[in-house]
Amino acid sequence: MKILSATITLCLLAFSHSINAQDCKLQKTTDDFSGQPKLTTGFIDLQGVKLSIDATSKEVDYFFVINNPMANCMGDRSEATFLFEGGKQKLELKNTGGDNCNGFFHIAMRSGQYTPTAMNRLSTKKVISITFSDRNGKLTAISLTPQQQDLLMQLTACMAKEAKTLPR
Repeated sequence: MKILSATITLCLLAFSHSINAQDCKLQKTTDDFSGQPKLTTGFIDLQGVKLSIDATSKEVDYFFVINNPMANCMGDRSEATFLFEGGKQKLELKNTGGDNCNGFFHIAMRSGQYTPTAMNRLSTKKVISITFSDRNGKLTAISLTPQQQDLLMQLTACMAKEAKTLPR
């Protein structure tokens, strides 16, 4: 009986591991600037805002492309506010990209042995909305569908795990 129980447990663990591995659909490519290996999610659509999460051995970059002609000039005072499920917790992150009026918004985090705190939160809590402020204080707000909430959380968790495997 113990052998049967152990076998069933082992099979369930192997099955759950294979499901998790299948959910992690990252593309392996080469960074254009450094020539080093890079992981990317490719662009996904979040209510009209495009997002690509890219990782090298040195950083993880959330690259948003905001398509709002009335609020697309980003600068160092631009922010993204992530509101988590329940509506009480939020995460505010500054644009780490350069000044532009193309709607390009970057959130770069150091990559390494440990997962950045912001990335941990994005990988474990559902984001229900994101509000971007441009350098003139104009806002672009998006509300994520339940499927998009799951996708963002899943892609972030995948990237947090897989970025640690990139050669240093």
